[in-house]
Amino acid sequence: MAWATAALALAVVLACVVALRQHRRAAALSVENQRWREFAQQRADRVSVLSHEVRTPLALIAGACELLEDGATGELTQRQRALVDTIGVKSGEMVQLAEDLLADARIDAELFTLHLSSVNVRRLAFDVVSDLRRLHPGRITLSARGAPPRVYADSGLLRQALINLVTNALRHAGDDAHVTVSVRTMEDGVLIVVSDDGGGMTGEQKRDLFRRTLEGKSATGHGLGMLITKRIIELHGGRCLVDTISSKGTAILTFLPLRAGGGDGAGREGVEAP
Repeated sequence: MAWATAALALAVVLACVVALRQHRRAAALSVENQRWREFAQQRADRVSVLSHEVRTPLALIAGACELLEDGATGELTQRQRALVDTIGVKSGEMVQLAEDLLADARIDAELFTLHLSSVNVRRLAFDVVSDLRRLHPGRITLSARGAPPRVYADSGLLRQALINLVTNALRHAGDDAHVTVSVRTMEDGVLIVVSDDGGGMTGEQKRDLFRRTLEGKSATGHGLGMLITKRIIELHGGRCLVDTISSKGTAILTFLPLRAGGGDGAGREGVEAP
């Protein structure tokens, strides 16, 4: 009996020791998580300030380019128009980079809130293609037939993702390549396909398309845009796939479910879709 009592007491002591150790580990982990969360918050705040400071002068540059293109200061020569087009395209790319940096920092800090609503994906694609055609005339085609497909999503983030998909295709497919944006209604969601008739991708480029190095840039030079696109789609419970053939072009297939799914701890706002 004495042996049993001693064994029971020892078991109780061991259980208490284990519980104390687990409590200390949990407390230490909580402190570490809070420290990293504060670091991510500070990073997001700095990027937010930088993004704002960059976008303001770029908006003025873009506005000046539009005035020049519209002939507000007189007719432009062919050479002048080419230079204005270059300024417009590059300033647009910088604005998009600022948006991507801000989105990346906010997602890392788990500060993103999805503002959900019923989104007409065909209309959104039409608006994006129309805007980008002004910068890249004759290079983009939209294919979206049938009833307007709708998903329950954040229209602003989806717009950012689609712009990244199209501009990435235009930038890396080649100057003479053509890009097609297709919107297809599926049984349980919407499929957006951005394809080009460029030179295709190598296995290494395909592997690194949605990755980045410590410099914040993928090894193949795609930058943050495709990484941010993937993260935005995953925040909505969707997924991205790459289909590429050497010398035949590349297609990025993006599937969006009818209702946004969870991902990366993002919060959600909005009312239920009817």
